[in-house]
Amino acid sequence: DVTITAPTAPAITNVVANDPSNCGVNDGTITVTATAGTGSTEYSIDGGQNWQTSNTFTGLAAGTYQIRVRNAGGTCEVTYPNVTITAPSQPTIVSVNNNDPTNCGQADGIIDIMATGGTAPLEYSIDGGSTWQVNGGTYTGQPAGTYQIRVRNAGGTCEVTYPNVTITAPSQPTITSIN
Repeated sequence: DVTITAPTAPAITNVVANDPSNCGVNDGTITVTATAGTGSTEYSIDGGQNWQTSNTFTGLAAGTYQIRVRNAGGTCEVTYPNVTITAPSQPTIVSVNNNDPTNCGQADGIIDIMATGGTAPLEYSIDGGSTWQVNGGTYTGQPAGTYQIRVRNAGGTCEVTYPNVTITAPSQPTITSIN
């Protein structure tokens, strides 16, 4: 008697995806959990183009991944619905308006930053990111100077930079002579 046994297919029981932590960062992960079929199991996230013995994929960019699992000998490939990992959405600085101080020595200049997109509430900075405020992008009571404009998502992701803004106080008159 000869017994012929067909290979047993693995079964995908769970897929856990973690999104990239920041804009432009490739640190997303996908972990595929599967019950073994015949022998050891191989895993793919690119539709079966490349295979590995580890069920964890790291260093991933935002994108859609095609999950596959098979027996190590290449038999019984099993598919899973596509998995999408998404990077945070980057805010956009729409405009920065400023008003100069009204008089010499006055600290009443205004910087108003308008930004959209990203993950609310957006955070704003006029000192290059040393300090942040979340109650909007309007800064009043500013002395003359150069300000480094930054906006980022809630939680500190996806910081964007705007060209520096300079507000200028009126020039103080100079007495050149008294007659």
